[in-house]
Amino acid sequence: MRELPFVTVFTPNYNKSKYLPETIESVLQQTYKNFEYIIVDDCSTDDSWDIIRTYASKDERIKPYRNEENLKIVKTRNKGFQFSSKEAKYYAILDSDDVSAPERLEKQVTFLEENPLYGLIGSDIIVINEESKEIGYRKYASSDLEIRKVITRLNPIAQSSVLIRKQAIQEVGYYDEQWNVCQDYDYWLRIGIDWKLKNFDNPLIKYRLSGTQVKITNLKETIQNTYLIQKKAIKEYNYGDSIYNKFYRLILRLSFSYPKFAYFIYRRKIRKQ
Repeated sequence: MRELPFVTVFTPNYNKSKYLPETIESVLQQTYKNFEYIIVDDCSTDDSWDIIRTYASKDERIKPYRNEENLKIVKTRNKGFQFSSKEAKYYAILDSDDVSAPERLEKQVTFLEENPLYGLIGSDIIVINEESKEIGYRKYASSDLEIRKVITRLNPIAQSSVLIRKQAIQEVGYYDEQWNVCQDYDYWLRIGIDWKLKNFDNPLIKYRLSGTQVKITNLKETIQNTYLIQKKAIKEYNYGDSIYNKFYRLILRLSFSYPKFAYFIYRRKIRKQ
């Protein structure tokens, strides 16, 4: 029997002790078993580190790390890349307040094994609230063609849903640390220069919507970075564009002064359960 490809699953954490057990359990309960689970704690002030170490003491696949100082999210994400085993062929991301479906890794590894031109695979998401209640559903463009039609208008890939080919990471490098927020959007665009992109049209994660998310607490910066990344994609990465996408960016540009309006539009795109 052919050995299954080795996978790195990575979770960055800062003060998410309330949600960490649910997140960790969702990884340990995967139907796909050949993985390591790297968790990097960014100097949490709650009991996150105790929770992480307790789980690590019970499952040797968990590799816990703690930053010596608070590095913030982008540098912590990049440490996940650095700690990934050389044997890993794929790299999965799951933020510390989100939840993976049990079959996530199995389905995603199978797809990338069968489709070598694809650099990553994501999925639709189920939206949950702070009490883990399902409150909505978010549909994303599925095929590479559909993704490219919208990618200069919006971020069409949910970060916590992604499995990335390690070869793509080696070619593209790590997250650009100039982007305090939206670093994932820029990263998908960079991978998409030479690789195809894909989303499963069924949800493989539950994405938690809460008031502590960076995209909400730094709403104005999120909007500005989104706009700047889109402009960069067209000018430097040579992505195609459309009249509709240009009009959308104009609205985004005008919303710099009214960030709550842009967030209202974002929430409207979440289908209610």
